[in-house]
Amino acid sequence: LEIELHLLALAIGIQDAISFPDFHCFASNQTGNTVLFAVGVLLNEADKGKEPLFSVTAIAVSLGCFILGVLITGQTSNYFNIARMRGWLVFSSAVSTALVYVAAALQWRYSSIVGMDTALGRVILGLLAVSSGSQVAVVRGLQITDITTAMATAAYIDIFIDPKLFAKLTENRGRNRRTMFLLMMVLGSFVGAGVGARTNLGIAVLVSAIIKTIVTVMFFFNKEL
Repeated sequence: LEIELHLLALAIGIQDAISFPDFHCFASNQTGNTVLFAVGVLLNEADKGKEPLFSVTAIAVSLGCFILGVLITGQTSNYFNIARMRGWLVFSSAVSTALVYVAAALQWRYSSIVGMDTALGRVILGLLAVSSGSQVAVVRGLQITDITTAMATAAYIDIFIDPKLFAKLTENRGRNRRTMFLLMMVLGSFVGAGVGARTNLGIAVLVSAIIKTIVTVMFFFNKEL
């Protein structure tokens, strides 16, 4: 499963890299969004009459939709006790991927009118956030804690407090997992930012959706669950 989870981290990196330029918040990094929400509320209140630095509404949409994705996916998995079933992984991944395809299509078709404080922008952001939340819930159910696919802070901490940080590659699997996860997320961020800077941001979202499609197929054929 490690290859699939690292690819999902790549996809998440792409999504967050393109969501911030358009919406001034993240689709999956809810630690950042929580801080930005407080900053946005206070700065917008202090700077009335000026263009807001952040859209509190957009941040709230992302945070709320992410929680919704986690709640629905996580509690469904708990209720039916299906966290590690192949059918559940394929189904949940397919639904999550479909949401990203819809977001990519909307971003591509209406890129000229998408902004951080537009209704369409909030729809796109919400789709990406629900998808990200669902993905994180599924991954947590697999109990591979070294690869969250979304939250990087814990991975940074776990790497550098690891008593076997300097062990050989073959002697510290946890460190290797975390390091690769961070590298894939950073790579995804560069890919998303690079594609977004040169063409329609919808293309970057589409790339993320294609990666998630590949992962869905890999889940179907994976013999180790």
